[in-house]
Amino acid sequence: MFRSVFLLFLLMFFVSAHGSEEGCRLHGRFYLAQDDAFPSASDLPGWLSTLKPVRHVDLTGGNYWYFAGFENEGKEQNWVLEPDDRLINKVDVRIYSRDGGIEQFSTGYQAHHQFMLHYGKRVFIPAGAKVGVLVHFSSPYYASMPVPLLYPERIYARRVFKDNVLILAAFGALLTLSLYNLFIFLITKEISLVYYASYLISYFLGWAFTLGLPASLFGWRDLHFHYIWFFLLPVLNTLFYLDFLKLKQHFPKLAKISRINLILPILLLPSCFFDLSHAHLFATAVISIWLVIALVSGIAVMSRGFHPARYFVLAFLAILVPGSIILPANWGLVPELVRNSELITLLGGTLDGILLAFAVADKIRELSREKDQALQRLGKMLALTRTDHLTGISNRHAFDQSLSQNFCEEGNCIDQLTLFLIDLDGLKRVNDCYGHVKGDELLKLFASSLAALESDSLAAFRLGGDEFTLLVRREKAPAVVEALARIERDIRESGFPDTGISYGISHASESGSAEEMLVAADSRMYQNKVSRRQARESGWIPARDIA
Repeated sequence: MFRSVFLLFLLMFFVSAHGSEEGCRLHGRFYLAQDDAFPSASDLPGWLSTLKPVRHVDLTGGNYWYFAGFENEGKEQNWVLEPDDRLINKVDVRIYSRDGGIEQFSTGYQAHHQFMLHYGKRVFIPAGAKVGVLVHFSSPYYASMPVPLLYPERIYARRVFKDNVLILAAFGALLTLSLYNLFIFLITKEISLVYYASYLISYFLGWAFTLGLPASLFGWRDLHFHYIWFFLLPVLNTLFYLDFLKLKQHFPKLAKISRINLILPILLLPSCFFDLSHAHLFATAVISIWLVIALVSGIAVMSRGFHPARYFVLAFLAILVPGSIILPANWGLVPELVRNSELITLLGGTLDGILLAFAVADKIRELSREKDQALQRLGKMLALTRTDHLTGISNRHAFDQSLSQNFCEEGNCIDQLTLFLIDLDGLKRVNDCYGHVKGDELLKLFASSLAALESDSLAAFRLGGDEFTLLVRREKAPAVVEALARIERDIRESGFPDTGISYGISHASESGSAEEMLVAADSRMYQNKVSRRQARESGWIPARDIA
């Protein structure tokens, strides 16, 4: 399973990153921009000499010029220029040709896009032509170092199509999973599912704004709303894993540390409106802290044997791997290591959502198994409360319940109930002469003989001491009388020659209640016991009749 997830992530990485060599990176230089006025073609060389070059842009925003020369050495004439950064507020471009012609266009977050969810704009560069590309960047913050790229239009269109298929598939998966878990919550009332669904929705909204979906669909272009969702990610996911991992129960200290993920993002979220230049860095910080704490928590709980935590750890590895690529670039520590880092991170987050769904499903399965085991234990406990501990057959409690449930008044029964109240004669004598161990042996032998008679129409019970009872259907009573005579003979031949069986029989049809039925059987058993005693004293034992 771990190998399959790893291979899936490698495939995702390859598909999203493949083709980066197809773009031509412009080798130019950045300059500080004091204004946004473009020079004429003739003034361009002198104008560039007046600018102050810089090695990189300030991630907290600003205005910059970028200039690079480009020679079209191939046959392609239709090109697309893209700044290769999704969160630049405004990008103005001029293409200077040697004949003095200038081609101009604007792109970026505020511009209308020629290609869905992408900033690329078409430019015409004749074969063999040498041009100068001058770009003006203006943004309140930069997610990473912008790197303008030129693509042949046919290649760029293919790349856009492939990217958009992956983007929309990821968005569809995130929304489907969130709606599905909200539906499951309505059934299970498991609050962690609400946190999980909200986390996925927030992840979807964050990347939808990053990739310009609201701008493409509704013309909504406001960078202030972009990082709200990324500040909410640690909050919603921490609420999820605190409940899902039972972190307070397993690791109270980690649960306390995890409060950072609840407090810090909420405190820094207003920066989206009041300090937009630093909101990007603040969001990067809280996300970095959240990923580390969440991963450590998952590994810790997994080490305690909580199996669903396996998927939780895998989920965070799925988002941490692309995060380790994009987050250092967000800090400005390194240039972007791969093209399309936003798409890779989106796909990593989608895989994270899918694996968390596996974790939730595994937890539900675990809870279901624990519930079944608890029901089995409860069933065993209930069985013990209905079982005589010495003989192993049902006890007085079970008899009272069974008699009450099966008794019915005459005329309302399909199968009339018959009760045998049995007294094991001679038990006291065995206990007095041979000890209680031998007496217990007699009780067990007699109980096992009665248990051998049990079927759908006959149940045996020990009421206590030497008293037993049978509940049978009336038509089975003659067979039971014969069986009791046989059992008596077998017991005497098994080393208990002075043991006998006295019993009384009553029927539901002749009784107004279960209590009357039991009293009638008891009275007849006593009569049977007296008659047997008298017969023994006279040396003659009468045949038994059904009462």
